[in-house]
Amino acid sequence: MTRTSRKPPRDPAQLSGKPLAETLEPSPVLHSETEDWTTSQDLTEYGLSFVPEVMQDLTLYLLANPNVNSSHLFRADILFDSEGILRTPREKAQSFALTGNANADVIATTGVFDGDEKEEDDEVGPIPAREVPGFSLSRTVVRRLVPRNPKLDRTLDQTCHFYEAETSPATGGREQHICRRSLVIYTPHITKEEEIPYYHPALRSLAYLYDYNTSPGSNTDPSSTPGEPPQDTIPGPGTLTLHTLLFPSLPITNRLERTLQALLNTQIRLARTTRLPTPSSTSPSTPQHLGANKNPLKDNILPQHLVQNTYTRLKAKYASDLCQNWVETTEPSKHVFEDLSIAAFLIELWRSMYGVVPEDERGAENPHTQDAATITATADAAVTAKFPGFVDVACGNGVLVYILFKEGYEGWGFDARRRKTWEIFPARIQTRLREEIYVPRPFHDAMMSKKIDSNTTAPHHPSTDTGEAGGVDAAVDANADAATDTDSDTDPFGVGIPSHTGQFPKHTFIISNHADELTVWTPLMAALLSPDSPSPFVAIPCCSHSLSGAKYRYPPPKPVASSLLRGKGEGEGVGDGEGVRQDKQQQQQQQQQPAAGDLKTLRKERQDAQSTEAGFLKSMYGSLTAKTKAVAEEVGFEVEKTLLRIPSTRNMAVVGGRRVTTQRWKEGLKEDESSDAGAGHIVEKVMAVVHRECQREGGVEAAAKIWIDRARGINKGPGMGKQRGSH
Repeated sequence: MTRTSRKPPRDPAQLSGKPLAETLEPSPVLHSETEDWTTSQDLTEYGLSFVPEVMQDLTLYLLANPNVNSSHLFRADILFDSEGILRTPREKAQSFALTGNANADVIATTGVFDGDEKEEDDEVGPIPAREVPGFSLSRTVVRRLVPRNPKLDRTLDQTCHFYEAETSPATGGREQHICRRSLVIYTPHITKEEEIPYYHPALRSLAYLYDYNTSPGSNTDPSSTPGEPPQDTIPGPGTLTLHTLLFPSLPITNRLERTLQALLNTQIRLARTTRLPTPSSTSPSTPQHLGANKNPLKDNILPQHLVQNTYTRLKAKYASDLCQNWVETTEPSKHVFEDLSIAAFLIELWRSMYGVVPEDERGAENPHTQDAATITATADAAVTAKFPGFVDVACGNGVLVYILFKEGYEGWGFDARRRKTWEIFPARIQTRLREEIYVPRPFHDAMMSKKIDSNTTAPHHPSTDTGEAGGVDAAVDANADAATDTDSDTDPFGVGIPSHTGQFPKHTFIISNHADELTVWTPLMAALLSPDSPSPFVAIPCCSHSLSGAKYRYPPPKPVASSLLRGKGEGEGVGDGEGVRQDKQQQQQQQQQPAAGDLKTLRKERQDAQSTEAGFLKSMYGSLTAKTKAVAEEVGFEVEKTLLRIPSTRNMAVVGGRRVTTQRWKEGLKEDESSDAGAGHIVEKVMAVVHRECQREGGVEAAAKIWIDRARGINKGPGMGKQRGSH
């Protein structure tokens, strides 16, 4: 099949082919006696069909996401909005802090800006607006452009002025056309050209002008067709033009010309896919001012700026040494930066859930600490009391465990195969990286009860203590002792290395980072760890496996438009059999048939639903993510999905029990009188899932045997079982 190429945003044949400097002409809109604004026919695109609302919505989206135009940028922080709609980093941080256990005042000032920035920089006023003849100023926004590498580039403040105009030029015909005009001027806060950072065009100011001609009888109400640009009965052509205010002393370089053309191309390309906001596409995490361009799964759990600034700090602290000392055959940069990104997410997540902060913020050197001496004296005890510890299942290269432990969070990790990377870590870290096999409790019990293996008594693994005494350190020490003993007590199934059933200290936070065979087991493991108070977890799916550990591609869930429009997802009806689910779906689809023959509306609703979920869910990765979420919900977890900002296409995280754990920590872990009854109910749910999912392999016993056989194969050397390079 011949692969069709993507249609370019602009037709190169319509360009003059001359250098931009030869085509510049004075701007008819902005040129004045004091400012030499210019434009060009090569910076103009005619015949666009986008209504002004589309361009306005896209402009607001790009205000906070300049990384779309420049890979050197992380984001833009909004410092001021005359309409008070776009939130500043401080407002975002305080809003998230109020829903968690982090200190609202500290979180609002921690990690928002780089260490060399002053807190009063938050109060940056706008540059005075220009008087533009025929236009009225409608809005003013100040943003701070944040670079990816603060060692190379500095932040840059920029004022964005929004203008509007509506003209009715006289015509000789019977109809009078109306021209709706939108103008946005971007002005950096600089005094000379040397202050322009590399990622910003070498301009004093840049402006986008969009003219849209309509007739009085055209339908230009954006609410007439929710989620789509309005359809005019007599389409009026739109014209997009770039206007530039150059530095007199700087020539127009090839780089500047390419940058301006790229900005224009990006604006047109994104406008083609821009959907206007509708009531169903907006939520607290996706406010209406960001429309439907903002992915609702991005930054829905934590503010973007907190995670990214923590990542920047971690990268500067650890990346160089980890990459230089890398001993695996795989490329170090991807794995190191990916684990740094995940560590940043977890650090900010735990700040919100438990109120714990990284080690750098616990000492007297922390500029945000109000009572440094007191906090320093009690830091270790406070952190131990607050944070329950973590376990990284299938920890792979161990980098994530290393970073989190160095940041002051107690925990450990295990994997079925020791990695060479473990040897580069300090001895104290190496004791927290164990070569062990996880045997799920249902599989362990099935194997022992049927006497499939020669052992007939259930083993007692030192790490199965679920009491509060000892905590993470006790579990790690016990595992270290067990590592030298592979007899029947620690290796009852002859795997070759110690095994355990996932009985970690109570409340342990479970990390499942590209854990493959353990992905779907993660919520079950968290529930069985302490059924009366299931542990929170984060699972980042990668490769798809069934509960037996065998490779398996889960079928995509089959949600209908009605369920998606109600806000329910792929976990709906997970306890039903396949036939029952199909009957329900057919019945729901029939109920959705319009009574008045409005097929267009129904088709539109279904297309909107499918465009956001169906494509993802049809993939193997999407189906695995949906399955993990559905299993977690079935055993009682409140589950959230979020897109992690990591250098991987496998970037969807399934977070379970966050809100419940946050509330319990806020209330001081009060025991529930009905916890025993609830625990029994959760165990029943877990076993129901295990029995159902293992039917395809012939039952729990057969699936357990497959699991053990695969575990034995992994430890017989390369060529036997799955050999993973890093995770």
